[in-house]
Amino acid sequence: MYRISELAAEVGLSRTALLYYEKQQLICGKRLANGYRVYSDKDLQRVRLIQQLQAGGLTLKECKACLEAKVDRTLLQSRLHTLEQEIEHKQKSRDLLAAMLGEGDLKAWHEGLDKLAPDAHLDWLIKQGFSEKEALRLKWLSKDMNEHDIYMADFMKVFETLERWGPGSEQETRKALNAVPTSPKQLLEVGCGKGLATKVLAENSDAHITAIDNEQSALDRLSERFEALGLADRLDTVSASMTELPFEPQSFDLIWAEGSAT
Repeated sequence: MYRISELAAEVGLSRTALLYYEKQQLICGKRLANGYRVYSDKDLQRVRLIQQLQAGGLTLKECKACLEAKVDRTLLQSRLHTLEQEIEHKQKSRDLLAAMLGEGDLKAWHEGLDKLAPDAHLDWLIKQGFSEKEALRLKWLSKDMNEHDIYMADFMKVFETLERWGPGSEQETRKALNAVPTSPKQLLEVGCGKGLATKVLAENSDAHITAIDNEQSALDRLSERFEALGLADRLDTVSASMTELPFEPQSFDLIWAEGSAT
């Protein structure tokens, strides 16, 4: 026989829980003449069986039904389906946490988050220690915060050898400029790269050009190009993000964004 404190110690439950079990008629204690409640070995084993059923996801009420009648297979199938869904969800959670620790692929997660909450995604990346420039590159290019540095090193090794950093050609730039109905005086080029389009714009207009890019090495190459052409007095270069242009409203009468990535 077990006093309630002894039974509680055996099964790892509180005295309150056992009294609730008794109230639900799951166990049946007997009160002795001295006032103590005692439980039999049958009660001990019944509690242990209930604990095993609860480990399978059954509620206390469902455990009682299983103890008093034949097992309800429909109920078990429903619980199994629920458990499988929980396992799938937890596996996804586990995969995400592992990936964030560098033990898996984060590309799908970054891509999905960028569709759901692009601004929050960018802000979060910056809080993780990425500059805005690198955060944008991560969103657009590497899509993996753990592999970003390696990816960008390989990317720039190939990309820097290219003369043109965006789509198009000199002919397409001239064609587009000729379609502008007025002659610009102050032109802002967003995402100028090494300045192939900038050169065409300068040679085919009288505009003063402000060229921005977030890659300083490209701006340096552009400045060198304009110095060689004798056009340096018509160019200002600014290293900035296209997401936060550092200019007052109405500073330009034409904005050109031929090769920028958005």
